[in-house]
Amino acid sequence: MLGGTELWVRLYRLLVVVLISWLIFEKSKPNTSYSEEDFTLLFPKAVRIENEKVFNQEGDSLGYFLTTSPQCDHLKGYSGSTNLALALDKTGRLIEAQIIESSDTPDHVQSVVDDPYFWRAHLGLSLGSPGNPKIDAVTGSTLTSAAISRSIIERLGGPTTSRLFPTKILAAELPEADTIEKHPDWPGVLCVYDEGRNIVGYALRTAPSQEFLHGYQGPTDILIVLDRKATKVARIRFRKSYDNEEYYERILNNSDWLNLYNGMTIKEILAIDQSKIEGISGATHTSWAIADSVARRLARFETDRESRPREIPWRNFALVTLTIGATLFSFTRLRGNPRARILWQITVVVLLGIILGDLLSQALLIGWVRHGLPFSESWGLLFLAAASFLTPWATGHHLYCHQLCPHGFLQRWLGKLPVKPIKLPAKLHKLLSMLPALCLLILVASTLIGASLNLADWEGFDAWLWRS
Repeated sequence: MLGGTELWVRLYRLLVVVLISWLIFEKSKPNTSYSEEDFTLLFPKAVRIENEKVFNQEGDSLGYFLTTSPQCDHLKGYSGSTNLALALDKTGRLIEAQIIESSDTPDHVQSVVDDPYFWRAHLGLSLGSPGNPKIDAVTGSTLTSAAISRSIIERLGGPTTSRLFPTKILAAELPEADTIEKHPDWPGVLCVYDEGRNIVGYALRTAPSQEFLHGYQGPTDILIVLDRKATKVARIRFRKSYDNEEYYERILNNSDWLNLYNGMTIKEILAIDQSKIEGISGATHTSWAIADSVARRLARFETDRESRPREIPWRNFALVTLTIGATLFSFTRLRGNPRARILWQITVVVLLGIILGDLLSQALLIGWVRHGLPFSESWGLLFLAAASFLTPWATGHHLYCHQLCPHGFLQRWLGKLPVKPIKLPAKLHKLLSMLPALCLLILVASTLIGASLNLADWEGFDAWLWRS
């Protein structure tokens, strides 16, 4: 049992850590802005941006400029998120991506920046329907590159709510519907039920993911109704438009054009060359934009409903397994078995150090405090970190330092080499013993005042990122 004084000391330490973490978090609000230089680097002839659309001096559209922040700030790499600038051509296809700002570890970010194959793999992805491309992570910067890739794909996927067309699909728009409900697996798709609770079709709309497609003056929200098997288009209907009223009325008055896709399978529609679709006379751009938005929305629907192979999070499982193993060595007789102990140390050095490179560091922890915990991406590393902090706080057993730190194991092995140790003068030894606390104080203070220090440079753990 803990004595009263010791309990209060531990609670005091916990309170100090929580208070410092809160102060750092409050000082670290994300910067979601971008400068004129950011988009002129991608569009040298650009003079202005309106609603993410880039124009030159003559008023001609050059393409689209998007940033991944704040929409994708929840996607964190090793220690933070990354804000990217995305350049798209006039058809909505990605032609270039650059990092505006990153709160991730600088060395990890630089490894991604220096890998041309990683960036090239994203080029050509389509706004509104990027699909689920298989992008290989950058060796040595797996978490950082995976978060950047997911940010690009998620941002191209479009917003989940519409500012221009906030009204969701209503049952009154579907004569065959008694009730409508969200599909459990397909984003943005509604199941249409008759009075007997039988599915009679599915409904989706082009907004918000296709709002970037403008006709003559603005975008149009189109209702798409699919058959009960979700393989054919039953009909399409206007919902609302910001385009020229005269132009979209011409389309409304042309029933043949509105029935263009009726009865066609989704695969047949996606196989059509959109550039060869004949527009409505006097409303050419408006009709082309509508046809294109319907095709793109159906392409995204096809991607969303594909059964994705479930990836096994081996990295997270490995980190949890290592943490459990370290706990066994801390609290059982295993720690007294020399052979088991050396085998364990070799396993930790090879797996945690050389293969994974997921060592706990000040840069990692402060990054989490600043930008939030990566629950979805790195729950294994979170589990390891939580055990490493809570175990010594609650029991006095130094789980990480004694049983999980590859750096520490190498230091112990080096200490056993037949080399005569250097004896330092007592005063110098005492002075150097203050260095860890002083470094910690400098790191925390610099973080609180917003100094631009590379926290990773203050530790030697980046040496384990040998593949970067």
